[in-house]
Amino acid sequence: MELPSIFIGRKLSSLSRKWLESEQIKFIEQPLIRINYKKPLLAFFKSYGDEPKKWVVTSSYAAYWLLRFSDKIGLNEKDKVYCLSERQQSILKECNVQAVRSKSPNAKSLAELIISEDTGLKVIYLRGNKSLNHLPEQLTAGNIDWQAVEVYQNTAIEIFLNEVFDGYLFFSPSGIKSYKQAGNFPEPKADILAIGNTTAQAAWKEFPNRVLVSPEQEELSFVKYAIQRIKEKLDEPEADSRVIVE
Repeated sequence: MELPSIFIGRKLSSLSRKWLESEQIKFIEQPLIRINYKKPLLAFFKSYGDEPKKWVVTSSYAAYWLLRFSDKIGLNEKDKVYCLSERQQSILKECNVQAVRSKSPNAKSLAELIISEDTGLKVIYLRGNKSLNHLPEQLTAGNIDWQAVEVYQNTAIEIFLNEVFDGYLFFSPSGIKSYKQAGNFPEPKADILAIGNTTAQAAWKEFPNRVLVSPEQEELSFVKYAIQRIKEKLDEPEADSRVIVE
């Protein structure tokens, strides 16, 4: 069995790294973005008191921010949080609030859900400094009373990689954008493995490669799934392209 070489678009946990080393997998970890979380503006959030609130997140980073500061900003069981992906929803459920996911992992579908459930409550959109969707415009068009709050800053780490890999693992749309902006393109025959539908959609948009969406959201499980799929492809017999003329 041929052992694959893989590109991983972020720094892994020690657990994932040790597993790859135990499997003798050649891999490179290259963080593609730097995330700096911002402290909450407590005066702004306290102005809402105990009244029910509606929140919106469109990234895992915003979901983690909400989980981290939920007690300080007054998040409670009466609140509802709208999100795009299964990964975001799983993070938000740890906040002990109702986390609702749109039917499709895109801004249009999310906006339609928010508009259809509008009760007049103000919607607080938690976002980074580089939003990759058109949700604000769609909420405004739907007459939703909303306000954006920047909760993290996303800085691209652009590094050109002059290497070829059997598979490429990406964890966010921002990471894919940073990878391409640096002049990188994946090996045409290699698979791209994406954690979540939003990341997969970004990969489909940018690259012609086959994109596989991992059913696993936890990092080590995602890495194991990726290695299994990449190995399966490497073990497939190559098609015989010879033409025999009789």
